[in-house]
Amino acid sequence: MKSLWDCHRSLLRGFYHYGYFLASHPAWFLTIPIGLCLLSAVGFMNYNPETDIETLYAPTDSRAVKDRDTVVKTFPDLFATNYHPFSANKLMAQGIAIFRSKAKRAILTPEVLHELETFRNNVLSLTVQVDGQNRTFEDVCVRSQTFGGTDCVVDGDFLFDRFFNESMSRGEVNYPFWFSVGGGIDLNLFISDVVMSDNEEYLKAAGAVKMAFPLRQDTKEVEKMSLAWELEFADLMKNANFSTVDYAYAISQSLSLELDRGTKGDIFYFSLTFTLMITYASVVSAGGDCVSTRALLANAGVVAAAVGIMGAFGLVTLTGVRFVNMVGIMPFLTLGIGVDDMFLLMGTWSEITAIKDISIEERIGLVFKKAGVGITITSLTDFLAFVVGSLSVFKSVKNFCIYTGVGVLLCYVCNATFFAACLTYHGRRVYSGRHTITCKKVGKSRAELSREGHCCCHVCLFGGAVPSGPNDDQSLCEKAPKYFLTNFILYKPVRFVILLLFAGYLGVSFWGCTKLKQGLDLKNLVLESSYFHKYQVWDTENFGVKVPIAFVTTSEKDYTNISTIMNVYELLTKSKDDPYIDKTVDNCWLTSFYKTSYYNSTDDDAFFDGLKTFLALRPSFQNDLVFGADNRSIIASRCHAYSIKVVDSNDQANLMTRMRDLADASPADVFAYHPAFVYFEQYLSILSGTLQTVGVTLAVMFVVTCIFIPQPMIVVIVMVQVVMIVTGIFGFMAHWGLTLSSVTMIHLIMSVGFSVDFCAHVCTAYIVSEKQSREDRAKDAIVHASGPIFNGGLSSIIGVVVLLFTESYIFQSFFKIMVLVIGFGVLHAVFLIPVVLSFIGPATYVDLEEDSATPHFASKTSGGSKQKNGDASLTKISSINAATLTNERPLSDHDLQLGYLPREKSR
Repeated sequence: MKSLWDCHRSLLRGFYHYGYFLASHPAWFLTIPIGLCLLSAVGFMNYNPETDIETLYAPTDSRAVKDRDTVVKTFPDLFATNYHPFSANKLMAQGIAIFRSKAKRAILTPEVLHELETFRNNVLSLTVQVDGQNRTFEDVCVRSQTFGGTDCVVDGDFLFDRFFNESMSRGEVNYPFWFSVGGGIDLNLFISDVVMSDNEEYLKAAGAVKMAFPLRQDTKEVEKMSLAWELEFADLMKNANFSTVDYAYAISQSLSLELDRGTKGDIFYFSLTFTLMITYASVVSAGGDCVSTRALLANAGVVAAAVGIMGAFGLVTLTGVRFVNMVGIMPFLTLGIGVDDMFLLMGTWSEITAIKDISIEERIGLVFKKAGVGITITSLTDFLAFVVGSLSVFKSVKNFCIYTGVGVLLCYVCNATFFAACLTYHGRRVYSGRHTITCKKVGKSRAELSREGHCCCHVCLFGGAVPSGPNDDQSLCEKAPKYFLTNFILYKPVRFVILLLFAGYLGVSFWGCTKLKQGLDLKNLVLESSYFHKYQVWDTENFGVKVPIAFVTTSEKDYTNISTIMNVYELLTKSKDDPYIDKTVDNCWLTSFYKTSYYNSTDDDAFFDGLKTFLALRPSFQNDLVFGADNRSIIASRCHAYSIKVVDSNDQANLMTRMRDLADASPADVFAYHPAFVYFEQYLSILSGTLQTVGVTLAVMFVVTCIFIPQPMIVVIVMVQVVMIVTGIFGFMAHWGLTLSSVTMIHLIMSVGFSVDFCAHVCTAYIVSEKQSREDRAKDAIVHASGPIFNGGLSSIIGVVVLLFTESYIFQSFFKIMVLVIGFGVLHAVFLIPVVLSFIGPATYVDLEEDSATPHFASKTSGGSKQKNGDASLTKISSINAATLTNERPLSDHDLQLGYLPREKSR
């Protein structure tokens, strides 16, 4: 432990020397960071946003992705002539429309159906130009052998079939399964908000219908045409006008196309945030007079953060890391972090104004000696949290953490260089007694001008003097927290009330954790004004998700063996025991074939001849079989179970898991698959991924805390508080209507770093305090840490408050969690930690000024040794301090703030 504190003291001396060197050459530190960040802006030429939804929000290299690759590689796409929705190898390209009748449940009336049929015909006649050629729906549509393989398939087209309409007029349409000339149809997929007959068997009326225009994707050329046709369909729907129905629509590209609309207001909102931050920083730093005020200096701190943000965007983009829409949050977050560091540096500058007769270089050295560790631990913990987050399996989380981690790092660099150089120039102006605006010498102080009878305005504008202590240049915003809190928090009854309140907070948090849901609703990725958001809401309300789950085998089997058939039959039977599997439907070529007279297992020739005849009668099953080269073996096949309507994302994920477990345990040697499983995977990965990432982040924060605050009890207190804060964020997410998803996962990672920042500031102030009792040392911690914590927290809130007024779910959820993070962090740091320390804080204090081999307050040089400027300055300051403190007076607050304390010892 002793060696760790010695290393800490060496680090402080290193910060001092850095500050001294910087103040000796401020011009270089002012211009070089700006130049480098501007140079990195060339990276914007490499700007290439990622908008593919699967890439961003589905776990990379998941089981579903691997299964899809196997299915696509094994089963040929026959939808050009033999479409069946159960047999899709991947999610379909298509245009979809949902219609709701304006009159109550009148969607199946002749008037409405006539208007919808006209719409259908208009869609079929759409023409799009691709590579200089006109393409129509006929060129890209899927076809079904049920109708001879010549007519394009339109899902829901049966609504205009004469047989269906005649059956409706007679009240003979069974619901939900209706059998037409072309086979059975699940009306749940196309008709909703229904009125049933008295015996609940026949359909009488409905309020909504759904139509889809599925498109081919069997070749790259056809897929290109299909995507172009989709866009033409979207334009048609955008300008459509119906007299009898309202409508919502979507295409397979909708989410990708609409994703960036939610962040296009970034520049406006960031400009507004930048203005608010400059205003706030100026107000907080507006104490003092026309000489000592730091209002203009605060603006330089905001600019430093903005320059770091710009540099991060350019640098990361230059390296080829693609921009994702969630990175739009990064400037708001990073600006707040950068301004926090600025407040810490400016607060330290105010504290050392009590020291007289030292140069500006020595003052800047002292600023970094006192605040360097603070801004380093703040930025380092946040940076490391994002480093851990960059290991996420979600591409959106990974890229966001890379951008934000680099942003935090560059903001730290800009504060330690650009802003520190501005602080140097500020110091030169102040200690030469010059006006903050005109830079002319100020002859008289405010008191002198007031005694001469000048008006208040003249006194405020032209009166000033070199500050002699912290109160001379600090504003009410900086003074108020420490004066109020020290007289309130540590009053004994209040301490017990605080403990009880936080116990209640923990209870409410644990309760919230039990209610926290998982999953990301796709509609939340786009603006509420988006047509895709409307479609998702309507689709969920009226139709939901019904999934045909394929049990796929890719190994050759002997289907003449009855045990092979029984394995498949038992698998399908067991699947129907699941509450979310429809017990009346299955779709399996093998069990269907086995029930016919065409099945003959006497030899291979008889079997395959019978199968050929069967497939000619049931052509849709051709999609589910892959024959060997000799057509006398089956090298892959699949059968399907069919789910009921599943709306909740957790239910979708659990259904996928149960079907996988069932398939894995079956002797049929199959795996369960549906194209949507790629997206269902996120619901399985998000909880384990979040807990793992937060756990690793906590472990990293533990190591960092041990390095910078090597006091066991303090480390334990800090980590317990961090866990309490993170638990509160998890719990109150549920109370605020947020779910655990790849979006909120980012915020939880971030919260760990922020929590350490708040707690570490208070604990560090406690451990270096020289006061004689735990209560007094806790009060000392409040005095030194409360102001920067409150102002830093408030600046972070200001940095994101404008996001509350956006339509974007991503931005709004970020604002909500930032409020939780900052709110709980500040409350724990300023209220709970001082109370805990007042009861069980360590009974030792640490001298960060002297090392164990040097007598207290002695010069750090020996007789005739030659010293560098930095070492000479330290000696000079120590001598000043010794001369001041040896006059039999107790250490002042200013002395304590500078770290002139006895060596570590027990009380």
